[in-house]
Amino acid sequence: MTQAKTQSSFIAKWDGQLFLLIIILAGFALRLYRLGADSLWYDETVSAFLASESTTELIAHTARDIHPPGYYLLLHFWTLAVGSSEFALAFFSLVFGLLLIPLTYQLARLLANRQVASWVALLLAVSPYHLWYSQEVRMYTLGAVLGVCAGYCGLRALSCPDKSGSPRLFWSGYTAAAVVGLYTLYYFAFLLIVLNGLFLLYALRPMLNRQALRSLVLTNGLVLLAYLPWLPTAWRQAAEPPVPPWRTLASFSPWPILLESWSVLSLGQSVEPAAAWPILCLTLALFILGLLYLIQPLTFQPSNPPILQSSNPPTLRLRSGQAFQPSTLFLLTYTFGPLLLIYLFSFFTPLYHVRYLFTYSPAFYIILAAGLAWLNLRTRRWLTLTAASLLVAACGFSIYQYHFNPRYRADDYRAAVDFIQSHWQPGDVILANAGYVYTAYLYYNEMPNLQRQRLAPYQKPADTSQPLLLQTGSVDGSPQLGWGDPQADFYAMSAAETVTALEAVSQDFARLWVLRAYDTVADPNGLIRAWLAEQTIPLEDELFAGESNIRAQGFLLPVTNFWPQQGQTVQFADGLTLAGWSLPDQQWQSGQAIPIKLWWRAESRPGVDYKMSLKLWTPTAELAAQGQDTWPVGTLYRTTAWPIGQNVYQATAITLPPHLAPGQYWLNVELYHPDTGLPLSRLDGEDPVVTLGSVLVKG
Repeated sequence: MTQAKTQSSFIAKWDGQLFLLIIILAGFALRLYRLGADSLWYDETVSAFLASESTTELIAHTARDIHPPGYYLLLHFWTLAVGSSEFALAFFSLVFGLLLIPLTYQLARLLANRQVASWVALLLAVSPYHLWYSQEVRMYTLGAVLGVCAGYCGLRALSCPDKSGSPRLFWSGYTAAAVVGLYTLYYFAFLLIVLNGLFLLYALRPMLNRQALRSLVLTNGLVLLAYLPWLPTAWRQAAEPPVPPWRTLASFSPWPILLESWSVLSLGQSVEPAAAWPILCLTLALFILGLLYLIQPLTFQPSNPPILQSSNPPTLRLRSGQAFQPSTLFLLTYTFGPLLLIYLFSFFTPLYHVRYLFTYSPAFYIILAAGLAWLNLRTRRWLTLTAASLLVAACGFSIYQYHFNPRYRADDYRAAVDFIQSHWQPGDVILANAGYVYTAYLYYNEMPNLQRQRLAPYQKPADTSQPLLLQTGSVDGSPQLGWGDPQADFYAMSAAETVTALEAVSQDFARLWVLRAYDTVADPNGLIRAWLAEQTIPLEDELFAGESNIRAQGFLLPVTNFWPQQGQTVQFADGLTLAGWSLPDQQWQSGQAIPIKLWWRAESRPGVDYKMSLKLWTPTAELAAQGQDTWPVGTLYRTTAWPIGQNVYQATAITLPPHLAPGQYWLNVELYHPDTGLPLSRLDGEDPVVTLGSVLVKG
């Protein structure tokens, strides 16, 4: 009899481990799908940028920012091993997101039973909320893993007998998780406050456990001691944030925060609560049933066997020998205790965002899993399967939305930076407005010798033909931005300084390319936008995917010193003239881009907007290369908009094919009708092209 029972227990345990392995593999597949396919958004590019710095620079940089250095240091060493592609960076988050499944499984087994643990593994595997942050290059999955470890180790330390030696081991685990968590994310402190409140309660009730209380105090003293080197920086960042305000103070009513939080916990950030209210009601019902399951001891066995392997909820025992059942209080306060603290603190300084709730989310899913276990024990099997199927199906819909609905795509900095790089030419300058998004530009930048500096005070570069990225500050912002550190990403500049800097830039460069993102935060009154509208001519304006509506814009600056340097005047029909051009006098290699400057003039108003084509020909009149056909000067500044009798500047380029044979070639430009494709004739009767000069390609 005993042997049969042992064998049955072994088979059940093996089946449970096999089920968990299958769930983990399924979760891995979901998280791996399209990993790194989309562009990194701003926060993620900050992670990538900091990970690329040396450890010394990284720590100094984070001391000027709003997050501690722990996650970035780990990511730094990760990138040294596997690289810094979007996939490699996001895989680091995926690792911890995947670890949450078995770790939360173990926490659920400790607080409930194997059936609840199996259900929670399934819920975490398909959770859109967890999928989202498992694919984001940020510290949230790491923070959640450390939170589960701290909670689990603390509970085990309180429930282990003194003589076993285990309490010391688990207190050591709690210490390590707490220290790394604080160095990873400041919001981890809210979870530690809640956990220690619970641990203190368990040490005092139902009777005082002096040993547990001493261990708790000593352990947190060690945590504080380990965090002491960073504490002054953390305090300053909390008391005097060096960044511009981007969140709002909490409203008196907590319901908007509760609704948003419940929605993302249930179905992630890729569905609207108003459209998903039936599923939100389902999760609320399961949540309530889960609380009932955890509160009430099981007094009967179900009439039919459970869908997932079950056992009675374990009763943890304090080292005083007194039994206690912390499941309900622990799980409720684990998720919603930190949320309450964030809400209360947000009356004084804005703190709330749904992404920070992720660190505290695992306990929510354990309660939902307990709700499914309640259904499994007290109702028909089909009802449990229906509830679980509806929830999984809703999660699948949310995951589909996350991947394929443009509304939920990350801000496409990759495409925006590529757009600017494809249009930039020597003599142009690039402006990041707001300036702190320079990390996005640097991550996707492929231009060699890119320099960057603050817009104000403006300093003319030694070579204006090299790419330069200017970072704006916050116009009329608080003097405490960046704490006055000249190396800080955030700084204040007055309206007068801003205008002076823009005027100086317009004297040194011909065109300005703007990466426009969060400029309503850095420039709330629109000073830079107004100056550009009044003083420049818009050339391009491209909107890219993502909720932040980032744009790449091009402007022709009001310069007077960019005039034709060579070439003759060639008149075309319909009132258009090529007033001159400039072509570098040098030898070229295959694969290089040849920058070309053109000056056009409208002698009279043309009838249509003509397009332009650059072509490279061999001496035997064979086409060797062709540039991208474009509107001369810019998409927003076409031929019919040119002022009569004034020269209009255009910078363009043609890229030589990668395997172009050495020799001499000839570069031509022509204008043609956009509808018919017919070239615009020259008034002198020559072929309707202009030969700009020879191009010598060396081997």
